[in-house]
Amino acid sequence: MADPTVAILGRPNVGKSTLFNRLTGERRAIVEETAGVTRDRLYGNVQWQAKNFHLVDTGGFVSASGDLIETTVRHQAELASYEADLILFMVDGKSGIIGDDQVLAEKLRQLDKPVILVVNKIDDLVHEARSLEFYELGFGEPYPIGASSGRAVGDLLDAILDRLPWATMKESVDKKTIDLAIIGVPNVGKSSFLNAIVKQDKSIVTDIPGTTRDSVDSYLKYMDHTLRLIDTAGLRRQAKVSDNIEFYSTVRTHRAIDECQVAVVMLDATRGFHDQDKHVITEVIDRGKGLVVAVNKWDAIKKDDGTMGEWVTRLRAELKVLEHTPLVFVSVNHNQRLRKVLQVAIDVHKERSRKLSTTELNRFLADATGYLPPPAVQGKRIAINYVTQVHRAPPVFAFFTNHPDLIPETYRRYIENRLREKFGFTGVALRVSFRQK
Repeated sequence: MADPTVAILGRPNVGKSTLFNRLTGERRAIVEETAGVTRDRLYGNVQWQAKNFHLVDTGGFVSASGDLIETTVRHQAELASYEADLILFMVDGKSGIIGDDQVLAEKLRQLDKPVILVVNKIDDLVHEARSLEFYELGFGEPYPIGASSGRAVGDLLDAILDRLPWATMKESVDKKTIDLAIIGVPNVGKSSFLNAIVKQDKSIVTDIPGTTRDSVDSYLKYMDHTLRLIDTAGLRRQAKVSDNIEFYSTVRTHRAIDECQVAVVMLDATRGFHDQDKHVITEVIDRGKGLVVAVNKWDAIKKDDGTMGEWVTRLRAELKVLEHTPLVFVSVNHNQRLRKVLQVAIDVHKERSRKLSTTELNRFLADATGYLPPPAVQGKRIAINYVTQVHRAPPVFAFFTNHPDLIPETYRRYIENRLREKFGFTGVALRVSFRQK
């Protein structure tokens, strides 16, 4: 189940970036007393009362005449319409309502989305009465806060949790379905890959709309498995949001990683391996999802018998996690190895779902510590007594020891590498935990 998304909308300099930084606990958004500083969209995660949601900081629109206001407001409203489950409409409690607030309010009233009206820069009780004039905007009771000071931000978070549609966010149609996301940076061939797979396989079960949004995921049968292909490739009515494609792609990628069990990260062989690709792969691993890397446009590369091996070596040298990740070299244009991607993804799902017995794990532990015992640290002898698997999908292994805080990082890596040598777990993010005996 994907975490819901909240978008902060408003004109410039009302405090959107300040609120974003406070709620996410990061300093990613630039905060300046200059209108229009935030041009890019920022994306973060918020946890409150043991629940999580995504937060989007949007650029405001600069006061102008003619098409500039309309174009920018439309883009802001479309971002909310396409991506947000809840909108925080932010206004400035010191300046009161101005024309741009009213223009944006009218656009938001046309959306089928819940809206919380946030009146910022109310940093003390004395000035709370300023928020009353904002009833005029038509969104019910305003929430007066001080984003900079943190005043009443907790109350706002409570209101956000109350308004988010937790009950409508569904799990997979079938628990046996494998949720497979096709992700990657823009223009690597995700849409073409999905289209080729769906058209190639005639046993499509159905097309089912997304839980709360208008993206459409495809369900198909392959090798006795039902695969849900999570659509991150395209946007409906792209002509209207062409200048926001990269941002939308980022939002969809985060959401798809949340929802999937296995992610196929597509690379463009003609483009090479860049930091953006590495960030996507790292996020998949960090979130404990299964991983397959598909190198697309392989037909466009000049190659000989050793080219594929050279690519494998180079990719794994640049990003260590790829040492344990299956790499498939494909050509969507020529339908080469597309089915192999699906088969490898199914294999990774099986690996990710494995449950090892405590008996075989403790035999492994005896062999591993017998070959290389844990080193003494700070004059203390470290003994690892036993191990058990406490979770699967992703697999988590708990090693019980007398000094868990003294286990060196090099020994942690040794144990993880030996686990992989012994049991495989290709394409799977392993979690190794050392706990007090």
